[in-house]
Amino acid sequence: MELSSEKYDIVIIGGGCVGSGIALDATLRGYKVILLEKNDFASGASSKSSKLVHGGIRYLEKAIKEFDLAQYNLVKEGLSERAIFLKNAPNFSKKLKINIPIYSYLNLVYTYIGLLFYKLIAKHKSLGKNSFVNKVVSILFSPNIKQENLKGFLSFYDGSFLDSRMIISILQSAVLKGAVVKNYCEVNEFLYDLNNKISGVKYFDKTQNKIYEIEAKVVVNASGANVDNLRVLDNKDSNEILALSSGIHIVVSKEFLKADEGILIPNTSDKRVIFILPYMNHCLIGTTDNKTIYEENPKVKEQEIEYLLKEVNNYFEKHLTKEDILSSWSGIRPLVKNENKSQTQEIVREHLITKSKTNLVSIVGGKWTTYRKMSEDLVNFLIRNNFLEKQKMCETKKYKLFGNHGDIKELEKLMNFYPISKKTKESLLTLYGTACTKVLNLANENKNFELISKDLPYLKVEILYCINYEFVKKPIDFLSRRVGLCFIDKKQSLACVNVVCAEMGKILFWDEEKMLKEQLSCEEYINNYF
Repeated sequence: MELSSEKYDIVIIGGGCVGSGIALDATLRGYKVILLEKNDFASGASSKSSKLVHGGIRYLEKAIKEFDLAQYNLVKEGLSERAIFLKNAPNFSKKLKINIPIYSYLNLVYTYIGLLFYKLIAKHKSLGKNSFVNKVVSILFSPNIKQENLKGFLSFYDGSFLDSRMIISILQSAVLKGAVVKNYCEVNEFLYDLNNKISGVKYFDKTQNKIYEIEAKVVVNASGANVDNLRVLDNKDSNEILALSSGIHIVVSKEFLKADEGILIPNTSDKRVIFILPYMNHCLIGTTDNKTIYEENPKVKEQEIEYLLKEVNNYFEKHLTKEDILSSWSGIRPLVKNENKSQTQEIVREHLITKSKTNLVSIVGGKWTTYRKMSEDLVNFLIRNNFLEKQKMCETKKYKLFGNHGDIKELEKLMNFYPISKKTKESLLTLYGTACTKVLNLANENKNFELISKDLPYLKVEILYCINYEFVKKPIDFLSRRVGLCFIDKKQSLACVNVVCAEMGKILFWDEEKMLKEQLSCEEYINNYF
């Protein structure tokens, strides 16, 4: 075991959207921060979202129906944060038109009023006009939509984004300002002072196979679905504050959707909504919402896939089958527990900050869209409760994230000087934003513009870049959460394992035994969880 000589203001446990957001907020305010994640960054629910930046149209319906002010405030906050999100990360997020198929004029009036409220709440932060097109035009946009009794499409705008890329961008921004972030470092013990207050943590670095101790003024538990487990580690009598919900998504060919617009199915058999969305030149469908228990790596269940296929097929002429699914995954949403609500989809996704008797600060709930506000609230809580002395004000409202500086149009012109295909150019811009120049410079220096596979747009040098600048330790980090291939095509991911392992082996000086171990581990992960 090694003792760290450095003392930190904040130790953050959890490298998802909230933990990463806190790291950036606190670092920008001048605090000394270390973030520890027991697996890879974004390996939990933060990479398994519906990829939407939204106010929550579903919550608005409940707010109106039940005169629920909490639901209304959640929508208002979400729409405000949506505007900040899109402005601060324009290269990893964009506005998205979403169409709702309408099958009765009564439903048209009802839905139109709801969308009007949604737009009015957003005020000047609205992303575009709501519109209605008739049946003929709707079928041109989506020829596969069920045509019997179809009146047309009612459309509105929300945002979409690349979730795992956002995490990396937030973390890179924090590191540039002085934060320390470590993946594959599992906190397994809290340290206490003479007054039985938490004074630091003991963590196991899985890649170095070493245990470290570090001291801090405050420890923040932002570990998502794992929050209650860490609270029990601190105090075995802790009450549960989480209600866990599993949500799965499936990915099929873009041909199923045709247009670069989403579709919202408003009425499933259990009164929820399902989204069918464009995602990395594919089509993303989700999500389910079922009570679940904590699992580090949840698997997709057959009945969940059957449920999604059944509900989607009710709205389309050409039916999807299991053979059409290119990839699928399951994530666990950490919702705030509410004893009066029986179903997880009824729980308002507001966030909660709690402090234990030993001063472990935990944050739960919320959603991707409001990660920045949650982070701001958490740092304010630490100052208000005298864990930290007040320094600067929050700066994240107007802080452009890494990879989002500079002119994309100028960058596109510059990329024409490199020997890469149009697909590779698009992929580099999508994944790295303006930071793709660093990838291209590496390729130039190494005189290597070779692809990982002739059927894919990824350069081999991206592996080197991701090891050097994006915290990649294992092949699965690269294939799933850096280039996102596992999330769109399981078979192609498996076909790339050997190439990625060979490249990583050369860079990190793996011996044959280590290489084989990483290959088997990566293949097993892809087979089990996608």
